[in-house]
Amino acid sequence: MVYINRDHLLLFNMQELTQYITRDNIIFYLCRIRAKYAKNKNKEHLIHLISSNEKYNYHIREDENEVLKFFPSRKKWKKLGINNRIRNGKKLNSIEKNIQSLLITIKWYEKNEPNANFLIQLNDFIDDIQSSVYNKDYKIETPETYPKVKGDKNNIENICRPISLFKLKDRIIISLINKYFTDLFDDFFYSNSMAFRAVKQIEKEKINITHHDAIKEIVDYKNRINSKHIWVSECDMKKFYDTVNHTQIKKYFRRFINKVKKNHPKYYNENAERIFYSYLDSYTFNKCVYPLNENQEYFRKHHIINGKFEWVEDDLLNGYYKRLGNAKIGVPQGGALSGLIANIVLHYSDTKVNKYKDDNLLYIRYCDDMIIMHTNKQKCKKITETYTNSLKSLKLIPHEFKKIKKYDKSFWKSKSKDVYKWTFYNNNKNVPWIGFVGYEINYDGRVRIRKSSLKKEMTKQVKVINEAYKAIGNNNKRASNKYIEESIGHRLIGMSVGRISMWNYENGINDLCWINGFTQINDNSTLITQLKRLDRNRNKYFKRFKHKITEIEMNDEKEISFESNRQIVYYGKPFSYYYQAIEKKRNKAQNANNVYKALGSK
Repeated sequence: MVYINRDHLLLFNMQELTQYITRDNIIFYLCRIRAKYAKNKNKEHLIHLISSNEKYNYHIREDENEVLKFFPSRKKWKKLGINNRIRNGKKLNSIEKNIQSLLITIKWYEKNEPNANFLIQLNDFIDDIQSSVYNKDYKIETPETYPKVKGDKNNIENICRPISLFKLKDRIIISLINKYFTDLFDDFFYSNSMAFRAVKQIEKEKINITHHDAIKEIVDYKNRINSKHIWVSECDMKKFYDTVNHTQIKKYFRRFINKVKKNHPKYYNENAERIFYSYLDSYTFNKCVYPLNENQEYFRKHHIINGKFEWVEDDLLNGYYKRLGNAKIGVPQGGALSGLIANIVLHYSDTKVNKYKDDNLLYIRYCDDMIIMHTNKQKCKKITETYTNSLKSLKLIPHEFKKIKKYDKSFWKSKSKDVYKWTFYNNNKNVPWIGFVGYEINYDGRVRIRKSSLKKEMTKQVKVINEAYKAIGNNNKRASNKYIEESIGHRLIGMSVGRISMWNYENGINDLCWINGFTQINDNSTLITQLKRLDRNRNKYFKRFKHKITEIEMNDEKEISFESNRQIVYYGKPFSYYYQAIEKKRNKAQNANNVYKALGSK
């Protein structure tokens, strides 16, 4: 069995519950929520400045309003100094900067204005959270469900994903308890379970396992095996979060608790266990979500026509349940503990596969996605069967395994694939590409972006432009054409390649942008074609947008003026997906090579 080399990461990460329910931790989670709201407000601010349409004015949701009372107004936030904008040699991204600014602001008020109204409310809130965690009568309330449309909205049918939003107090407590259990259980999980793992700290550096590491592991395995072909199977589950059984969750959760009691009794806390069960009791998909399909007024309230939450009722009734009315099924999507629950339950499947001690085997699971690789076809089949049977024992439903007879477009449509040969391309008979966690890897070593991810990004480009055009239409334009162009241009750049400008495009921050979600891509012709396609699509629609806004008249009554010395956007190569992902790395590598040669010649 090939294991990810995490030996240097297996540090003792456990702490007592009291070390998680601290004032500093509660404030940090509140600051993170407030910082995300501030980032979202920046997007609203952009549209508000170019449009006089009241529909695009600032809208504060009820849950956001609850957060705002624990902080001073944005104008009173303390600015970060130069030193506070950098951590471990890297510039902070926008959310990290907001968090640091908030933390500094709170400390300033604690020292200089301890009687500030927001600070009094904050202290009361912290006391309430700390006492609630140890209060046996405290229960997590059922979250509110928000429908999130998959894909673009239409008038025929809109399939939605149910996103759960807990009350602020519950949300903070759930996050703290999730951190506690994630650290408590992490060293019991196998290294090939690569989602929702604890952050380990080595000296001053934080190590966090991500989906990028899964791609590294596949590439390293393929290079190590050095075979003409590898046998592969893939498995994805139908509606994992909406179908996972509460009895199964409790069964395997108790096994982990018993391990802690036996090996590290000092760190076990019954209050955390009680809150975990309360989290489960607060929600079931079949009672909290599925009945909403009968209430179209609910969907219209969220501006969705013909909305629907999909489920797999027939699959569940086919051998798993006699009836679903009183069954306890599903965990909240959006709740912090749900990712940990996936690891707790699917650890059973990991255990079954990891019993095969085989150096020619690679098994990786990322949440409910799995990939198995082996040099022997029959062994790959046997291990895949073992994994599938384990899911049935857990009352989980894998997508139907498709037999791969040839490599064509249908290959990418199937979510679970029966054992197939991964090797060099040969007239559609062999499969040259495999896909996992947003990437596609060719047997010759090329790594590109998954086509579905590429399509989503192109759709998002058009959506941003269309939203801006819609906002200023019908005589709602309140800013000059040049200002509107610059504003939308900066937003497109920020979401695609990061905070890049003409003066820092070589060293700008690429965090919190699309291109940073694919750090394992490498320099190859296929990827370059993909990136240039993204650049062409963005430039094409942006060019159309610039032309169309000239046809809209200014709303003179609500016009606002801005300084004329704004930076002119050069919407070319420095801001392109291609340059930021490929050419910049080439330049840095070449410069490093030149320095090496110069030092060697001395």
